[in-house]
Amino acid sequence: MGVVNHVAAALAGLTAVGVAQAAKVDGAERQPVAIRFALAAGDQPVACGRDIAGLGTGGQPAQLRDARLYISAPALIDAAGRSVPIELEQNDWQHANVALLDFENKTGKCVGSADVNDAIKGSAPRGRYKGLSFVIGVPSVIQDKDGKDVVLNHSNFATAPAPLDLQSMTWNWQAGRKFIKIEVDPEGGVTRPPPPPKNAAAGDKADGAPAMADAPNDASKDALKDAPKDAPKDTPKSGPQRINSDGTITVSTWMLHLGSTGCRGDAVKGEITSCANPNRVPVTLASFDAARQRVVLDLKPLFAGIDLGRDKGFSTGCMSGPADPECAPMFDTLGLRLKETAPDANDAGQSTGAATKIFRVEAGK
Repeated sequence: MGVVNHVAAALAGLTAVGVAQAAKVDGAERQPVAIRFALAAGDQPVACGRDIAGLGTGGQPAQLRDARLYISAPALIDAAGRSVPIELEQNDWQHANVALLDFENKTGKCVGSADVNDAIKGSAPRGRYKGLSFVIGVPSVIQDKDGKDVVLNHSNFATAPAPLDLQSMTWNWQAGRKFIKIEVDPEGGVTRPPPPPKNAAAGDKADGAPAMADAPNDASKDALKDAPKDAPKDTPKSGPQRINSDGTITVSTWMLHLGSTGCRGDAVKGEITSCANPNRVPVTLASFDAARQRVVLDLKPLFAGIDLGRDKGFSTGCMSGPADPECAPMFDTLGLRLKETAPDANDAGQSTGAATKIFRVEAGK
């Protein structure tokens, strides 16, 4: 976000980043860098198969179902406040300047795979650094060493290199990635409004009606028109539905899927020309020592303004839709504008200038 995410205790002085000996890369002396991440809810470590106490405004227990996110453009901050890019290793978890963090291991109620990844690894020029920055999200396009454009976000997952090859981390259409995917099963489930009449048109549903599953935009006629016919199908499953006596529906899973919306172009051909709402979250940690500390993604502030037991409509949770009631507090916590500040401001999906509230720094490797 280009703004500082203050941490509870400032470190004294500057500290060296990395724990191994410096190496020569392309003629420049470099040092290995490993940034560790963890998933927590306040002071509780979060893991598959374990209850998470007191989430959201209702404070109900929940269990983790999924927790994955793409981060890009990681950089260290030097004494002068300059960002020094971390050159990532290229492996199954990292490609170009993008890495996938994966905290689920397919045990308990978790979905996905048994493989997990809680770190990014690479190198940086040898030196002393005081902070860290990165972006939640996948860049649309980067340039390779020959200066040619390489499409990352809106690319075909079936032919993309790992870790961009996961269908479960793409939208139903537009082929864009889900930048962050957090799903929890609250105790007692999530109660939703009654469904709309069967003859309601997709673009004319009543307020609070559920939209097309996993639609990143309003389930409007325009959104349906823009969906490629052969787009990947990855409709999220929120578990069995229970129809209640008052007509409401209770499902098992509350979902946060953040990604770019309002995109135009042919995603199947890799020709997305623009996205009205990029929805990428810049993060800056002004004080961070990679040798002694790790970055914590904290579910407590993430769900602070959310009643996990009662969804007001649209998607179950927040699927980045501007009309989704649950997205307003969620985007505020992330430090993103859900809607334009004024007509034709074109600032929806941009940083509000406030620091995201979901990351903190703690001791430990």
